[in-house]
Order: sequence, then structure tokens, then C-alpha cells
Amino acid sequence: MKLLFDTTFNKINYSTELFETGEYDSCVFNSCNFSKTILSNSSFINCEFINCNFETPNISNTSFKEVIFKECTLVGFQFEYCNDFLFEVSFENSVLQVCSFFKMNLKNSKFINSKIIDVDFTNCNLSNVKFDSCDLSKSIFENTNLEKTDFTTAIHFSINPENNKLSKTKFSNENLSGLLNQYDLDII
Repeated sequence: MKLLFDTTFNKINYSTELFETGEYDSCVFNSCNFSKTILSNSSFINCEFINCNFETPNISNTSFKEVIFKECTLVGFQFEYCNDFLFEVSFENSVLQVCSFFKMNLKNSKFINSKIIDVDFTNCNLSNVKFDSCDLSKSIFENTNLEKTDFTTAIHFSINPENNKLSKTKFSNENLSGLLNQYDLDII
């Protein structure tokens, strides 16, 4: 397995160029295309993905430890197939669409100024997560631990308080309607 440390990769199209399985520590991937790329069995530790495109990559048994996705587009990213040992990710100014974090531990993760559309958070631990200025349209929260989760600046979420664990969860007065959607109320 290849070991790379403190390396920057610029504008590489991994959908046509072979991605080498390995351990990437403190690396930066800038403007790379990972569409349909096989990332299986690789490890990313303290890495940054900046302005990268991920469309349905194969990530089975891939490790993401202290990884930041900035200005990235992630479509069909199935995080539940990752190695969950020390799994830690954050997202800034990114788009996540039709992704799944099913049963993942995302405790203390940060989602900043991102569009999180049709993302599955079923059975997740989202305790102490911050959704700062995020659009959560069509995202699924079912049997999810939302203790101390911050939704104060989030929009378009729909959370059923009866099917999720809410304690000290933060909302603003303006977005409380996201807790009442299942009741088919007209809130004015």
C-alpha cells in the first residue's frame, strides 16, 4: 500500500486516471474529479478536498479521519460503507446530494454553508453537530440522535420529534416549523 504524506494533488481527473490505493496523510486534493472512482481500502488522515467532484465513488472500507470537504460536490456518496473507526468529516460550502450516512457516528461534525439535499441520516449519531447556514431539503432524520445539535441557522429540514432523540437541540424561532411538518399544519 502506497503511503503519501503532505502532498498536494491538483486538477487530476481520477475518473480517467487510475487512483492509487494507499494511505494519504495531511494531503490536499485541489480541483480533482473523483466521479465513479474506486477509493476502496484507502485511508485519508487529516486531508482536505477542495473544489472536488465526487459522483458515486466506490468507498467501501475507505477511512476518513479528520477530513474536510470544502467547495465540493458529493453525489451518491454512501458513507455507511466506509471504515467507521475514528471516522471524522466536516463540510464547508459544499453540496451533498442523495448521500447516505446510515448508522454513522458524526458526533461533533460541522456542516457549514452547505446544501444537504436528500441525504439519509437514519440511525445516525448527530449529537453536538452544527448545521450552520445549511439547506436540509428532503433530508431524512429517522431514529437519529440529535442531542445538542444546532439547527439555529438551518433551513428546509423536517424532523419528527417523536422518532428522533432531541435534548438540548437548538432551533431558532424562525425554523421551528420544521418540527411540525408531520402534522400538516398551516403555519403563518
